Amino acid sequence: MNLPYFFIPVFIYNSPIMEKQNRIRVKVLAWLQENGRLFVVKNHDSVKGDDYYRPIGGSVEFGETTRNALLREVKEELGTELHITGEPLIIENLFTCDGEQGHEIDYVYPSEFLDTYFTQHVSYPLVEADGTHYEAFWIEQSKFFSGELRFVPEAMLNFLLIE
Repeated sequence: MNLPYFFIPVFIYNSPIMEKQNRIRVKVLAWLQENGRLFVVKNHDSVKGDDYYRPIGGSVEFGETTRNALLREVKEELGTELHITGEPLIIENLFTCDGEQGHEIDYVYPSEFLDTYFTQHVSYPLVEADGTHYEAFWIEQSKFFSGELRFVPEAMLNFLLIE
């Protein structure tokens, strides 16, 4: 079947632009909540010049389920294991960080640590696959609701209010 010329697809591919602007990432995050506190990792936006806090987690690899990705990420970054306690909250997250636009589909799983060491409410070193070091903490969720600290993805706060 011949299509009229206006139906012939034209693909223009510019590698650097495609990688930065046209890729939706699938992320997994652990919703760790205990006694009015959330377990989060501290990050810094170099363009905005401020800190923000996000649940621990990472990216889903091709061929990996979101559940397995979360378990893998926590094992890699903190050297421990989680118990996933329920079905995920799924959030579409559009944002700007370090001056770059981002677009993610976040699977946020309610979870709990299996190792009681992680319930001691101290700071914990977290190491990314690229060797970057961060700190993870239990922080009172009221600090996020009051705006004292910035939490991302912001839409997750709406669901915390329901609990």
